[in-house]
Amino acid sequence: MNGFTFDGVHSDSLNVVVNKKNIPMTPPISNRFQEIKGFDGAWDYGMSYDPREIEVECTIFGDGTSSMKNNARRFASVLNPRKGTKMIIFDDEPDKCYFGRVSNQIPLEQVGQMGTFTIQFTCAQMPHTYGVDLRVGTYSTVFPVTHNGMYVAKPTLTITHNGGDGAVSLTRNDGNTLTLTFSSDSPASVYEIDCIEKTMVETGSAAYQYVSGDWFEMDEGENTYEASGNVAEVTFEFRDTWL
Repeated sequence: MNGFTFDGVHSDSLNVVVNKKNIPMTPPISNRFQEIKGFDGAWDYGMSYDPREIEVECTIFGDGTSSMKNNARRFASVLNPRKGTKMIIFDDEPDKCYFGRVSNQIPLEQVGQMGTFTIQFTCAQMPHTYGVDLRVGTYSTVFPVTHNGMYVAKPTLTITHNGGDGAVSLTRNDGNTLTLTFSSDSPASVYEIDCIEKTMVETGSAAYQYVSGDWFEMDEGENTYEASGNVAEVTFEFRDTWL
């Protein structure tokens, strides 16, 4: 097959085939260089990744002109950007995915019973390449897990906490340990910590006053989660991640 799945709908179901696609190897890079007059070179203050854009050129077919246009309208409804960011899977890499939405008007160049068009997907909040399968684990003490990607994976943690002092830690393959610590006045509750969105929530309210420390980023290879103190149980979710 030479197509893709968007939000669970495969392009074949609407008589759409992919002619070619452009998926950059990495998201765009924003460099933070500062040049100083009279000095060679520049100070390098690092970089960050910008939203990734994916272009897909397609052809849509029908039994006749009317059929082709009806297929095009149905396909436009599937791609409706008001639905927000959705999972995109290309046939040639069925175990990898992207998260994006359409960000361009889609002109249709019609020739008889077929039409050609180019879609631009923008992957804004999640600009990297991800595993299709959501990895999930639950533990109360120690839990080793292997991250199969080649870029850091940022998990979501659901923590059942009995209140008071406690901590959750992540020891990475590179030897660094990241820790989230609960304050002595933290109430017994279920906390959700999203390390992609960088949010901490407890029963629907912000929980930054009760939890401090590091946003978890899993390294390539072996990582070990650990819970201590009054933390009763932790469930983590993440996707293997590549640039």
